[in-house]
Amino acid sequence: MTDYSSPAPGQYSVTTETTMSASTNQQKPSIGLDKDWLKSLPSYLKIAEMVLDLILFICASANIYFSNSGGGWVQFVAISALITTLLFFLFHLLRVIGRLPGPWGLIEFIYYIVYDVLILIAAIVAAALTGTTNPNGNGAIIASALFGFVTLIVYLVDTFFMYRNWQAGKFTAGGSSTMQTTTTTSTTYETRTQY
Repeated sequence: MTDYSSPAPGQYSVTTETTMSASTNQQKPSIGLDKDWLKSLPSYLKIAEMVLDLILFICASANIYFSNSGGGWVQFVAISALITTLLFFLFHLLRVIGRLPGPWGLIEFIYYIVYDVLILIAAIVAAALTGTTNPNGNGAIIASALFGFVTLIVYLVDTFFMYRNWQAGKFTAGGSSTMQTTTTTSTTYETRTQY
């Protein structure tokens, strides 16, 4: 059996290995007002979410009967979503989110998934109580259910775009550095010349 991987008699092998390393350190953005982000779709969605959260909270608070029988949950979800969305809005607007350590894009994406579920539950609670009879009327409860589902749709749209960013690999830690290493190996067989 012949071994073809070894050099033939009178030949020797020379192996050359080249390793190149390149380190890129992404610059952390400076903290300040980001006017370009303010004109983007994510900022419009966050503004719409905050306005709808506020309207949902007001509608859930308008009826005393509803506040005692399930509206408290709707109020809690609406006000906590409003506060958290406002914080994320300010973090993006002032470019703070890029300076924070950690995968904040992923954290914000998970936040939106959780609040999608919570707002869905709140809207279902409001819709389930629209048929109840109470002395104050059902107008505020019906409005809470309606705005609950509209708020849910806007949050789902924002979550979808965050999912697309995640698929595209746009979720990075603030100011992270990446290391790229390239290794090239070549083998050359040469013949010795005998004189």
